[in-house]
Amino acid sequence: MGRRSDDIPVPGVLRFVMGAYLVDYEIRSGVVVILAIRHGQQRPPGIPLEDDFDFEAP
Repeated sequence: MGRRSDDIPVPGVLRFVMGAYLVDYEIRSGVVVILAIRHGQQRPPGIPLEDDFDFEAP
């Protein structure tokens, strides 16, 4: 049901959008393994915030 996304740097991981939520998963040996469920406005885990995290122009 999901599709591959350029936002996910891991090969084989799919993303399913369910309302305001994102479900990242992969299929292993015919079994669906859910890796993460998060709200679409949340920052993905593992992405550090910079000092200028609001990305305003200098």
